[in-house]
Amino acid sequence: MTKDDTTSESQSKSMNSLLFYVNGKEIIEHNAEPDWTLLWYLRNKLKLTGPKLGCGEGGCGACTVLISQSINRSSGEIEHRTVNACLSPLCSVDGCHIVTVEGLGSMNKSNIHPIQSRLVELFGSQCGFCTPGVVMSLYGTVTSKNNELSTMQDIEEALDGNLCRCTGYRPILDTAKTFASDIDKLPHEESLPFTSTTFDKCLSFAKQNSLPLSQVEFPEKLRHYIPQSLHIMGSSIDWYRPLSLSELLQLRHSYRGDASKLVFGNTRVEIERKFKQIKHTCLISLTHIEELQQLKRTADEFYLGAGSTFTRLKLKLIEWTNEKINDGGICQALLDQLRYFASTQIRNVASLGGNVITASSISDINPVLQAAGAELELHRADSTEARYISLRDFFLGNGRVSMADNEVLVAIHIPLPNPSSKWFLRSYKQARRRDDSKGIVSAGFQVQLEQLDSLDGQWQIISICLSFGGMSSTTIMAKNTQQQLVGLAWTRITINKAFKLILQGLPLDEQTPGGQSEYRRTLVQSFLFKFYAYVCVELRLSTTDSSFLSIARPFHRSISHGQQTIPERPSSQKTVGTSLPHQSAYLQTTGKAIFVDDMPSLINTLHAALVLSTQPNAKIKNIDIGAASQVPGFVSFVSYSDVPGSNKIGVMELDEEVFVSSIAPCIGAIIGVVVCESEQEALVASKLVQIGYELLTPTILTIQDAIHNESYFGDEMCLRQGDVNKGFADAKHILEETLRIGGQEHFYLESNSYMVIPSDDDKELTLYLGTQNPSTTQDLIALVLGRDVSRITCHVKRIGGAFGGKESRSIPPCAAIAVAAVKTGRPVRLTLDRHTDISITGHRHPFKIEYKVGFTDEGLFCALDIRMWNNGGCSLDTSSIIMQWAMLQMGNCYRFPHIRIRGYACKTHLPSNTAFRGFGAPQAMLACENVVEHVASYLKRDPLMIRHLNLFKEGELTHYGQALEHWNVPRILEELSRSSDFFQRQIHVNEFNRTNIYRKRGLCMIPAKYGIGFMLQFLNQAGALVLIYKDGSVLLSHGGVEIGQGLNIKMISIAAEVLGCNINRIRISETSTDKVHNTTTT
Repeated sequence: MTKDDTTSESQSKSMNSLLFYVNGKEIIEHNAEPDWTLLWYLRNKLKLTGPKLGCGEGGCGACTVLISQSINRSSGEIEHRTVNACLSPLCSVDGCHIVTVEGLGSMNKSNIHPIQSRLVELFGSQCGFCTPGVVMSLYGTVTSKNNELSTMQDIEEALDGNLCRCTGYRPILDTAKTFASDIDKLPHEESLPFTSTTFDKCLSFAKQNSLPLSQVEFPEKLRHYIPQSLHIMGSSIDWYRPLSLSELLQLRHSYRGDASKLVFGNTRVEIERKFKQIKHTCLISLTHIEELQQLKRTADEFYLGAGSTFTRLKLKLIEWTNEKINDGGICQALLDQLRYFASTQIRNVASLGGNVITASSISDINPVLQAAGAELELHRADSTEARYISLRDFFLGNGRVSMADNEVLVAIHIPLPNPSSKWFLRSYKQARRRDDSKGIVSAGFQVQLEQLDSLDGQWQIISICLSFGGMSSTTIMAKNTQQQLVGLAWTRITINKAFKLILQGLPLDEQTPGGQSEYRRTLVQSFLFKFYAYVCVELRLSTTDSSFLSIARPFHRSISHGQQTIPERPSSQKTVGTSLPHQSAYLQTTGKAIFVDDMPSLINTLHAALVLSTQPNAKIKNIDIGAASQVPGFVSFVSYSDVPGSNKIGVMELDEEVFVSSIAPCIGAIIGVVVCESEQEALVASKLVQIGYELLTPTILTIQDAIHNESYFGDEMCLRQGDVNKGFADAKHILEETLRIGGQEHFYLESNSYMVIPSDDDKELTLYLGTQNPSTTQDLIALVLGRDVSRITCHVKRIGGAFGGKESRSIPPCAAIAVAAVKTGRPVRLTLDRHTDISITGHRHPFKIEYKVGFTDEGLFCALDIRMWNNGGCSLDTSSIIMQWAMLQMGNCYRFPHIRIRGYACKTHLPSNTAFRGFGAPQAMLACENVVEHVASYLKRDPLMIRHLNLFKEGELTHYGQALEHWNVPRILEELSRSSDFFQRQIHVNEFNRTNIYRKRGLCMIPAKYGIGFMLQFLNQAGALVLIYKDGSVLLSHGGVEIGQGLNIKMISIAAEVLGCNINRIRISETSTDKVHNTTTT
């Protein structure tokens, strides 16, 4: 049968439309495109904007929805899965019911779900951008338990795929635990008189639970839905969904190799399409092939279907583990890796076979399967016999595998060890964070031992497999080490030999992709030593070191817990002091809170995409828009020549161009804007603009580069008190050190989004955006357009997180879009994707700090001489102010009689760094506390004693000349020491550390002194507009912006207190520069 015959036959038997339900409503889609994601469809076609686009790669959980599907028509079993809608193809939901946060409960319908209301009452929603995803993850956990309450452990694990930058998670977990069956086991403090606690609230909600918990009804029609083969013909991609293995094999035979891509959860294919620009013209879905779904155990092996999701695999492994068969640790080793593998949403859709075939060099699972001796079962249409290959021979390096271009992986077979043998298998992983993070190094170790007939009862190595991820271009075994260890005794001497052999066999250097070569080599040895300790403990060897007990088993932390004490409102106040949910909380938990990207487009709206520099410190030689202009829907290319006013902007100095006119100062500088009729057309066209560069020298990227080239913003800044030379002369000891502090991404969940609406009516321009600084945005847009400030209006409804990142760096893209809107005379929209947002908007300032400290034998500070450099990037922005603030915060709560602080803001060829929560204080305080720890370590004294000894006293002057009045820090430290039983707990920590060599605990108490307000006095001002209507209702406008900090509800409380009315009569709509003018940044 030819390819055309196969395709023709498939089309004749296949459906070409999708049937699914969304929030109980039937959808039949005849014009689906295979590259549409479920999130795109929900937001753009169905106008359900509750699910948010946060990262676009399944990492943040803001897009989480619940997908329900009948998996057994006979028994009526329904499977519920939370998924990342940003990764899920629309074509994959045929026959499913999708529930979004809007379908769970609505204020308008008065059917709020308990999850939604409890999240409000327990303050689990702040900026609200992540909230719809959190709600759906909790709902997915509740619905998946078949009318049983979840445990607290279940709940914590279910939230591993949801990020929140505001709350710190405690109030979210409080909400979740109200649905837990074991909440009464949570440690807590009893309420004091005239107070309540969040734990009290949790218990009161938990008592309201009743089974079954409220659920969205599964559509009756889908209970009897019979899937059919699918063939969706898109404009550029075909989507096939075969129902049998033979149909799948025929399709793969017709579309061999790169002609097709097999898809299960789409967790990798979507990333390849979106970020690596890899085009697939034919996608074949594997989700309905029965042979790929099977999970079973025989007397000789585990049979793991290649299409088993990691969630199903995990449940089956737990079931097999509970049966307590002797599998040599296979199930537990896999479970240990799955515990921290990806997120719940990813595990719900990603398949075991997909992970194997991907052949990732940092796979968590493949080293375990290799160590377990797994064998792969491969099928193809032109052979009646399955082919079996050991996984140890399958990986060829650099993503290549030993597989024919028409073969399909059907199953993974893992042989069971002989129950009478001493056979051990363990897995290990180290990542940058515990949950949902790619491993730096992962490992699977297997050893079979046999006891020698010797007096000391030694064990001999019969076979051993040491498999690693992250140590080569593929999963790799230390074959030479394995061969040389066979026949040796299982002793510390043998393991020490293995350390040397394994590093010789796995060479890494500084040029190795991913870096951290020394750290990775250390991890290899660490993992091997842990495995040795584990086996020794299992064998109960008399020679086993007692210290092994702390590393033989993986670390399992207890359930997180914490509570907030809520004092009663003072009797002298009617409203202020009351604990109130913030104004938009119910809108956020029901998905009705509108952010900029949720706003409907006006008729005739255009979409923009930025054209960014790909080189730092480079002269623009030419710009070719020829190919871009041929994209259907192309309208215009906007550059510096289109700016009607000034092309220079800046919050402190006008030193930054809106569009690069000649020299691109950094990667990510805006060269132009492509404007098209649709967002997708704009993205395609922007990638086709060709830029010619001439690279200039020197290119300055680091603080050290700037110091070498004397590249600074302005002169040295200096702040001093006393005479440091005299202080050092009086000191008994002097220490010097250099501290380097890296930058940090703000990672607000809502990326920067803009809608700019021009008007010919009196040259007005209306902007909708998320900024902490509406008035400065207004001023600079007016400057760029050459218009009066009064003609520009900025509207800020709410912001999905900012943390300083939207104080100034949100302005350059906004200015560029404003120029585009004026040039075209049409509304223009832009929402930055996560990668672009991170790459162009700057970060917390990296610092280099050199200090010299003098002190007495007792640890009393005599003098501190300190120099600080920060990396400001290519424009001044707030870099000099941040350095000044860091200089003021240096010293923290401690008195240095003689101190000199010098600061330098470095100019480099990086995107301009900017304000970040703390505004330079975290870097300064870290340096100061490093000084304390350094001195304490040198004198071999408790750091807390050094801190107490050097605390300021009431009335003393800081190094910037402020007298400390009402100085309560010493008293607070004393009271906290007593109330927390700090010193007794410190004794317990020290005893634990004395008896545990390899696992340690720490306990520390550090005071902090942080000045509030702006250094420029005139900025410490605010304004408000209060409109009182005839019916007694009140509309309040103020100059601050709501970022999730609860500013609006605080303003409402104050207004209610002053006006003597109920808070429900007062409303805040938005922050707008035509209501309150000349505002200060929030």
